[in-house]
Amino acid sequence: MKITLEMIDELRSRVNVSYEEAKGALENSEGDIVQAIIFLERQKKGHKQKSKQSKSKNEGSANKALNSFLSTDFVLKRKDKVYLNIPLWIVLIVGAFTVPFSIILLVLLVLLGYQMRIVTGKKTKFDISKNVDKVTKKFKETTDKIFEEIEEEQKETTRNRNDDEEDNDEDEIIIQ
Repeated sequence: MKITLEMIDELRSRVNVSYEEAKGALENSEGDIVQAIIFLERQKKGHKQKSKQSKSKNEGSANKALNSFLSTDFVLKRKDKVYLNIPLWIVLIVGAFTVPFSIILLVLLVLLGYQMRIVTGKKTKFDISKNVDKVTKKFKETTDKIFEEIEEEQKETTRNRNDDEEDNDEDEIIIQ
């Protein structure tokens, strides 16, 4: 059957589709407007189901990420004894409102030998103490190098002064 412009307009007036979609549906249904309407509705229904499935997958990913964050704990221990085990989100909120105090407290705890860990479930995700130890080790190495250089410069200047004083003693002329 030949598909006319009137048939396409009729289908478009009943179902909100473009000319191309209407023409394709009419060709698929061999010019039967009712079959074309059924075909187009099935296509739209399939599209809606796919979009609902993709939305539920995205919501599932967001829920997993949120649950993972909420189940993450901050653990403070020393010599195999746990002193503090609280959710990380609480530590972050308290830390955000008490930044200077929190920084001082963290440094003090590290100096006293406490281990701080961020734990999700049974697996350790991030060991704060190890990273702080690395930073403090590098800081100590750097400061030691600086102090060694300062000491060498001081020794060099004292040698130069002593040499200058010796040179001054020889150039002195005493007249009586």
